[in-house]
Amino acid sequence: MQRLLPFLALAACGDGTDQPPEPTGPDIQFEVRAQIPAGTEVELCKFVTVDDAYVTRDEIDFGPGSHHVLVFQTPYTSIPTHKDGDPTPIDTSGVFDCSDGATNGWSVTKVIGGSQNANGGESLLDFPPGVALHISGVLLVNIHYINALDTALDASVDIGFYSTPAADVVQEGDILFLYNPLIGVPPGGTSRSRWRCPVYSDITIANVQSHMHARGIGYAASIGDAAPFYTNDRWEQVPVQRYDDLVVPAGASLDYYCDYRNTTGASIYQGPRTTDEMCMLIGSYYPADPRTANCLDESGTRPGGDWIGNGSATCAQTLQCMQGAGNNFQAITDCMLAASPAVSRPSSDVLRCFAVAADPATECAAQIAACAGS
Repeated sequence: MQRLLPFLALAACGDGTDQPPEPTGPDIQFEVRAQIPAGTEVELCKFVTVDDAYVTRDEIDFGPGSHHVLVFQTPYTSIPTHKDGDPTPIDTSGVFDCSDGATNGWSVTKVIGGSQNANGGESLLDFPPGVALHISGVLLVNIHYINALDTALDASVDIGFYSTPAADVVQEGDILFLYNPLIGVPPGGTSRSRWRCPVYSDITIANVQSHMHARGIGYAASIGDAAPFYTNDRWEQVPVQRYDDLVVPAGASLDYYCDYRNTTGASIYQGPRTTDEMCMLIGSYYPADPRTANCLDESGTRPGGDWIGNGSATCAQTLQCMQGAGNNFQAITDCMLAASPAVSRPSSDVLRCFAVAADPATECAAQIAACAGS
């Protein structure tokens, strides 16, 4: 079967008299300048390098036409000139096209900043004193622009990070970047995509925001079955909610969903274009745990979490549907969304195993047997 889409507040201040002055601006800065042709939707990328630093907040300013800006940490020791495993040269000395996916062929280790709100508002990365995120080396900047005009658009993006001395860092923070790839909205219909992700150690959430595209009409995020701590019904100028003490204990889960309405005559599935859909939970949290940040299993090597369907199919029926879907990921998505919520665990166990197994029939025998009996 086709593999799943790559998944891909602390120390108290004193009375203020002995605190250093508030910085007047970010001390780590870089920019992206490009021209977007008329009537196009593109993603552009740029590699930049930074010295070893601990950052506490980002500040990103861009003008009309941008859907989002993201900054990724990479493992590269120098700026690459071709994709991983593909020797075809690519001019990465400046801005280059990455409309096939910002991380398609490029290695990234985590998201370290970004924004979907223009003009420097609503930081994605934002920690309290004593918490910071470590960055160094080669970063990958990704910008997504939609130019609906009949003339070219000049894209201007300014990115800044505020850093703090390493000696002042009490805990290392990270960014939640939960991406649910199981999205399917029928023609002229509605749908919900819901994912429940495990939390392996106590974390504190500093801020949260949603991410959907134009069919998104509702969103909620909860800790387990508790009342939502974040709701939203907007896909543009998305509110970023900040928290003073939102603790998620080990063993709990982050449960979030996106609701959609499709007014077109064609089915809509997940994907990078605004004609596709997304369902994400994004936010700053600490201390860092990559398993929690990316909804991985306890080993940190495989997809984790449970996808919760909207239908009435048993796990056995869902399994039969997935086996008939073959390598068609959209068909697999339809199978999972038609499953009963009561069988979310065994159906998700099967899907996770199928996603990474070289020989699903053999390697996933236990998961298949459990599902067949559900």
